[in-house]
Amino acid sequence: MATSIRFTRSIGGLNHAKCRPSVACLRGANRSVAIRRGARLVARADLDGVMDEASKARMREMERRFRMADADGNGYIDREELRNLLESMESGEVYMLSQHWLPEGELDRAMETYDTNKDGVISFEEFKQIVYDGILLEGTLAEYESAFKAIDKSGNGTIGATELGQLFAQLGSPVSPEKLVDLMQMYDKDDSGQIEFNEFLVMFRNNLLDLRAMSSYMTNEELDGVQMGSGTGAVVEAVEGDMTIIFSEQELDEIITANPNKLVVVFGALTWCRPCKAMQRPVQKLAEHYKDHIVFVKLFGNANKQTKKMFKERFQVRSTPCFITLRQGQPVYTQTGSNKEKLETGLRSLLSNPPVGMVYPSDPVAVRAL
Repeated sequence: MATSIRFTRSIGGLNHAKCRPSVACLRGANRSVAIRRGARLVARADLDGVMDEASKARMREMERRFRMADADGNGYIDREELRNLLESMESGEVYMLSQHWLPEGELDRAMETYDTNKDGVISFEEFKQIVYDGILLEGTLAEYESAFKAIDKSGNGTIGATELGQLFAQLGSPVSPEKLVDLMQMYDKDDSGQIEFNEFLVMFRNNLLDLRAMSSYMTNEELDGVQMGSGTGAVVEAVEGDMTIIFSEQELDEIITANPNKLVVVFGALTWCRPCKAMQRPVQKLAEHYKDHIVFVKLFGNANKQTKKMFKERFQVRSTPCFITLRQGQPVYTQTGSNKEKLETGLRSLLSNPPVGMVYPSDPVAVRAL
């Protein structure tokens, strides 16, 4: 991962409280910049026109940090200097000069937001707003790397959607499959279907994740005896008794390979499809009941370029919800629509030794036939 260069010792006093992962915070993730722009928080001392000694000390510290960011010493922060600042750690104390990770779009939005007079540079007054808004990363590189490894349970060097969803659930802020797709669309900039370390850092910069909450999460994991990054190295691992969301063909193929003696049901959906949402809970119940026989995965056709291609070319999905049942990777049964009784009956017909009882035994004729 990246290396860092420390210019001076860390000095406190500039850290600002960040939004802990919450439902409200997650819902606002896609418009975080707009929210900050609307709030335009300023220090109370600035509003009153009077600065006490503590405020003066903070101002001197901000001036020092501004001079650090102003590498050429011309009194302004230009676009590249702003990039370095936003990629820095410990609130602008440690600069990451070995590689850039901030997406161009994020840099453009920051410049547009904080260059209020549109002169193409950031003045000290504009820099103060960056500090007040708390968008600089506060932790150390080692802390962010440890947090990343804690979430990457498979140990493959990336974070999948399932791992991300499990994180939010364990932090007390579970997200819906549709919201998970929104988050992946926002942060998976290269459409790989995975969150890489640089994309992970953007989540912290946007206040979607909180380092203090992550520290508590990692402590609980250690108490539970979970080793960070100790998994199989697979891109994704199916969650037994639940439905795994996939974002790439590689993820699906790995699940098929890992479960040669089970059927794999691909639940084809779209994030805006109401019948798809209505089938979420029924399919989860089927996944639990048939966990020894069937693996269920969910594929949103509008999630990214890879899922769109799978919808169109691999499975030729024309309507949703759609359920494609695979045996060793080959389709053996396909159903469209939201008839959960029909779906269960069709799946049981493919099992040589189905479990006792049905989740949805509403069709007496079908039950007697089985």
